[in-house]
Amino acid sequence: MSADKYAKLHDAFLGVLEDLVRFRGSDPMIARIYAMVVLSPEPLTQESIANKTGYSRSQISRYLSNLVERGMIRKESMPGSRTQLYGGGPQPFFENFRRSMDVSERFVKSKVEVIESILSEWKALPESDRESAEAKKLQEVVVVFEAWFSSYLDLLSEFNVRFNERMRELERQLFQI
Repeated sequence: MSADKYAKLHDAFLGVLEDLVRFRGSDPMIARIYAMVVLSPEPLTQESIANKTGYSRSQISRYLSNLVERGMIRKESMPGSRTQLYGGGPQPFFENFRRSMDVSERFVKSKVEVIESILSEWKALPESDRESAEAKKLQEVVVVFEAWFSSYLDLLSEFNVRFNERMRELERQLFQI
């Protein structure tokens, strides 16, 4: 593959990561640094990252610390030196993503259970209590939220099943290479 074609592919992937980070309300530079580290065949130093980005070492240090804390990249000491090396691959990203989706699913499921309990208890109220304007409004709003949360839970559950299936298949393919 020519260097020009590789550069286009690299830049397209970097654009995807930057758009994702920007969409989530964060600084796209963190995506640039993440991509730089995980796409490098060798671990990088903070200084080399600063030189490639044009950012100061202190700015790069904050981004790297954030990525290390979140488990997205790893930090190792260079043997016989105080220099830190940063490296990694896509696996930590997917593991963190998998965990966050599992946590989201459990959270939404717990809220569905609470909402269903509210509806059940509402139905058990004496009819005279259910006829008040406030009680009717509570039921109306809770029913809408129950539909929304339940639909969201269905999506999360289905997504998690498909995502985990795809990741297992990808892992099988990568280990066969």
